[in-house]
Amino acid sequence: MTEDTEPDPQRKWLRLIDPLVTASLPIRIDPRLELDDDTASRLRCDAEPLLTIVTVFLTSSYDDVLAAEITDDVEHGLHVLVRAATGDEATYLLCSADDEEDGNDPETAGRDITWQQVQDSEDLTEPAVVLWSGEVLLKTGRGVAGPFYTHQLAAAAWAFSTALGMQREEVFSAQLVRWLCAKSRAALLIENGDSELRQLSRFWMAPIRTTAVSPITLPTQKHHALGALS
Repeated sequence: MTEDTEPDPQRKWLRLIDPLVTASLPIRIDPRLELDDDTASRLRCDAEPLLTIVTVFLTSSYDDVLAAEITDDVEHGLHVLVRAATGDEATYLLCSADDEEDGNDPETAGRDITWQQVQDSEDLTEPAVVLWSGEVLLKTGRGVAGPFYTHQLAAAAWAFSTALGMQREEVFSAQLVRWLCAKSRAALLIENGDSELRQLSRFWMAPIRTTAVSPITLPTQKHHALGALS
C-alpha cells in the first residue's frame, strides 16, 4: 500500500480542528433528513461550535444522533454537512458522556439467563445483560443487520444512517432490537457480531434472546404520518 492510499489511523471524530476555521464555513443540512426550514435552521445553530472534523451531537431539535462533518465536494465546495451519525460515531459520543471505566459495559438486565450448549451438557445460569442492534428491512423481503451495541441510541443510529444511505425505493423499514445475553458472551457478540450470533443460535438453549423489536421512524415515514394528520 502506498503512502497516498494509507488510511488515517485516527478517527475523524477525534481529529481536532480550530473553531476559527469552521466559523466562516456554511452549514448545509443533508437533504436525506428531509427537514422543514424551521428545524433545519435550529440544527445549524445546534451544530456549533465544531471542535473536531466530525462533531457528534444530540439536540432537542431532532430525535436521532447527528454529526456535523467538514467536507468538500464539487457542487458545494468546502462546508459543514449536518447528517445522521453512524453507530460508531454515536457510540463515541455516548461513551464519552459515561464514566470512563464502565461506559462500554452493557447494562445489567436485573435477571439471570439459563443456557445449554448441547442437549446432554450441564445447564449454565448467569446474570444477563442488555445488548442492542439495528436492522434495515428491504422491500425484496431481505434485510441488513448491524453490529451489537451497548447503547440503544448507537444501534438506532446505525439503522437510521444505514437506511438513509440506501436507495429510498429499496428500503421498507428500519427497526431496533433489544437482546438479553449471558454476560460471559456479550464481549464476543460485540466484537464479532453476526458470525458469533449464528454460532450461539446453534446451542441447545441459546445464551442470547430477543426481548423486544421497535420501529425506527425514517424521514419519509414522518412525512407520511404528518400528511395523514393534515
